[in-house]
Amino acid sequence: SSGINAEYGDVLITVEYRPETCDMFADDGDKITIEYTGYLESGLEFDSTKLPERGPLNFTLGTNTVIPGLERGILGMCFGERRKLVIPAHLAYGNQGYRTIPGDSTIYFDVALTRLKKKSILERTVTAIQFFMFPLTTSIIIFYLWQKMNSSDEPSPASNRKSRRNRRRN
Repeated sequence: SSGINAEYGDVLITVEYRPETCDMFADDGDKITIEYTGYLESGLEFDSTKLPERGPLNFTLGTNTVIPGLERGILGMCFGERRKLVIPAHLAYGNQGYRTIPGDSTIYFDVALTRLKKKSILERTVTAIQFFMFPLTTSIIIFYLWQKMNSSDEPSPASNRKSRRNRRRN
């Protein structure tokens, strides 16, 4: 199926090609590879993975590795899917522009998802545990230090003996 238009957070998406069976969709945390060509409204190409020095782009989706509009345009893509994206300036390079891209430019991408490695259940579990454990661990440490600071200043009997012994030596 092709020619499906959608809009996701100001990014206009046209599905050029979607495989018949599509059971894996790109989501945050997935390791992906894309091939793309980016161009301006005038048709001027500003970047492409077809360039010999570039090659396919590998990254983890949802880590702000690429411009926000490209991330949004890739979310939900199938392995093997091709899309055309229209990305407004505020989700691309803003009013400052970038290299050959003038400020306030809407940019266009032809993008293909050529590899999709789902974030494993283990990785998702570890991420969730880290997310919940960090505040808990921090709280326990702070509580422990607070307790130590506020414990009575009276020296323990063991340390009294040591200090008496040390005084006799002097």
